[in-house]
Amino acid sequence: MTLSGAVHFTIVRTGGQVTDCRTTSPDINHFLDVVKLNRAYNTWLSYTYDLKIFFEVIPKLPQAVSRQDCVEFMKHQQQLGLAEATINRRLAAVSSLFNEMQLLHLGEDLRNPVQPGAGRGAAAHRNPSLYRRQAQRIPETIPATDLQRFFQALPTWRDRTLMLLVWISYLRISVVVAIRFSDIECSRRSIRLPVTKGRNPRMVFMDQHTFGALNRYLDDERGRLFPDVDAVFVAFKGPARGRSLTVNAVQKLIDYYATQCDLPYLHAHLFRHTGITQLVQHHMAEPAIRQLVGHRSPESLLPYLHLGDDFVAAEFEQAQAAFELTRPTANLLTGGAA
Repeated sequence: MTLSGAVHFTIVRTGGQVTDCRTTSPDINHFLDVVKLNRAYNTWLSYTYDLKIFFEVIPKLPQAVSRQDCVEFMKHQQQLGLAEATINRRLAAVSSLFNEMQLLHLGEDLRNPVQPGAGRGAAAHRNPSLYRRQAQRIPETIPATDLQRFFQALPTWRDRTLMLLVWISYLRISVVVAIRFSDIECSRRSIRLPVTKGRNPRMVFMDQHTFGALNRYLDDERGRLFPDVDAVFVAFKGPARGRSLTVNAVQKLIDYYATQCDLPYLHAHLFRHTGITQLVQHHMAEPAIRQLVGHRSPESLLPYLHLGDDFVAAEFEQAQAAFELTRPTANLLTGGAA
């Protein structure tokens, strides 16, 4: 049954990748075009699917969406068992759409049903944000023994190189599969990333093990295959043979070998979390970490500072040891001479 006023999305795929989205709403088309021009591909893709889901649940034109509709959407998503972070992300897509619509239709009384404009006094309290409160997520890390088991299960140098780049070079999968031969500078063991999340070009580096695995992959497995394909990481089997690996293909690879190792909790971003946490634990300067991993805000590293109790206790003991000789009461407390 087609509901009156519903927005219909047409997703366009080329070579297995989503390349465009058209809807029956000019406002949504405009918004997605703006995002596509100014944000990273994965951000645009996330907005596309989050809005698609919202307007499937709430079959109205954007201008007709009310605050109550957003509450009904939240209840629907909660009943499906979705995480608070996922619900908030989808609400943020709707909120961003309305922010752009307000700019597009200046002079019209068009209010953001998710997050009304920040006001003062009683007006602000009457229109609070709909975002669900959520605890700050503390990134988990992968124990060394589990990392070893997982890497031992990987059968190819291609797969090992992929995972080393995610773990030790702190790259997102979407960035890894986009690497081209022209991005690699062997003399510095570096990779130039022209487009990343936030569209900030940056340089990342490979340690000797990652660089060695990359060379083994290129020499022993890639060789002279697919000379016209500039993507470094390609599929060797199936209908996608000779094409650049996709994010979905790498995620399936991780899921498969994690299951083989009886490590079902492993997922792609956990490797990056582990690598960044290790940098923090080894006291690398925070500005250097942010530059390396592609974070802008100093606050972006705060989740990685919420480390385990054992690590905090060890750091505390180390710091206190440095003060032992300077405390005037140290001898009194230990029973020694003043």
